[in-house]
Amino acid sequence: MTTESIEFYEDRNFQGRSYECKGDVNDLHTFLSRCNSAKVKGGFWVLYEQPNYMGYQYVLAPCEYPDYHHWIGFNDCVRSCRQIKHVNGHLKLKLYERPNFAGQTWEITESTPSIQECFQCREIHSCKVHEGPCVFFEQANYCGRQYLLEKGEYRHHTEWGAMHPTVGSIRQISTDC
Repeated sequence: MTTESIEFYEDRNFQGRSYECKGDVNDLHTFLSRCNSAKVKGGFWVLYEQPNYMGYQYVLAPCEYPDYHHWIGFNDCVRSCRQIKHVNGHLKLKLYERPNFAGQTWEITESTPSIQECFQCREIHSCKVHEGPCVFFEQANYCGRQYLLEKGEYRHHTEWGAMHPTVGSIRQISTDC
């Protein structure tokens, strides 16, 4: 049985002080002053730039990340993390053009590198995740800010943490990574 954990390192290339995490931590600052690299030994994790699961999000699959650029990080600040549960390799969600599940709708069942090319739309104001989880990216081709969406209903884009309703691409979180 694989141990689900993530190990953070203060310096690049897995150097410097480290901390191994086996569950949710709402404030990593007591263990590390910065995070420049990480090894995901098992499970899927979401990292946050602020304590208490706030700020920019970064979703990491089992892999080695020799510096924060490898997880598309904006800087070396990681202040909290939690494990993503219920990853089953399936995706089913419904996107809505307007808040509160109004307007035109689109169904997604697989990763989509460009929402605009597939649906002639970039703004998504609400969403229902029937099976997931998945990551919304602000830009096409899985770039820009990331937002983790787990099974549930999101009546407004601010409920998944976005300041603007721009969704450029969607990636399912899969056990096949």
